[in-house]
Amino acid sequence: MNKKFVISLIGAPASGKGYIAACLARELEEKYHFSKEDIADISIGELIRREKKAQTPLGLELAANMKEGGLAPDAIVNKMLTETLHRTKARVLILDGYPRTVGQVRTFDKLMQGFPSAVIFRDTPTSLILERVKNRRICACCGRAQEVSNKICVYCGGSLVKRKDDEVLPERLAEYEQMTKPAVLELKKEGNHFFFYDGKTEGDEIAQSFLAANEQYLR
Repeated sequence: MNKKFVISLIGAPASGKGYIAACLARELEEKYHFSKEDIADISIGELIRREKKAQTPLGLELAANMKEGGLAPDAIVNKMLTETLHRTKARVLILDGYPRTVGQVRTFDKLMQGFPSAVIFRDTPTSLILERVKNRRICACCGRAQEVSNKICVYCGGSLVKRKDDEVLPERLAEYEQMTKPAVLELKKEGNHFFFYDGKTEGDEIAQSFLAANEQYLR
């Protein structure tokens, strides 16, 4: 069995997955004495953006597909993830937003046969997400998320703007409800190592309870 522990972190767009990932990393460092190099936060969206920006053959194929409004093809996403899992040397890998389709769920099961793994599913009502996002802004300079009540960035003094993906959030949430959530529930039904949290559970609480339940993979 591979010593890498893979955590699949799944939830609706803007449900706080990035914050939960940060809480997991902090808890791993402070309580379990992991170094920063021991932890890899792998965002599928970031992998896709990197390939597109570099205009690799894979990136050009992704750009052509997504320009028409489609999701990145499962085959390409699965290939990117497979390569990343085996290339990354960290001891704990946090997958942000994977799997998100039925096709990816099937590949996820195959991929995880070689790794100890578990799923964190944060189920947040759409109404709560929209309310939170209404007051969310990011700095145009440093990119850090902040409350709309701040006039300027508290970190660097830059201008605060609305995130581009927040402008199309209702459409993204509808897509999530139609495609991703049913796929995720397939994981639960198939008896995977599945941890369910509601949308009001704090990120620190999720990180602490989840890691305590999986300490055998952190030694």
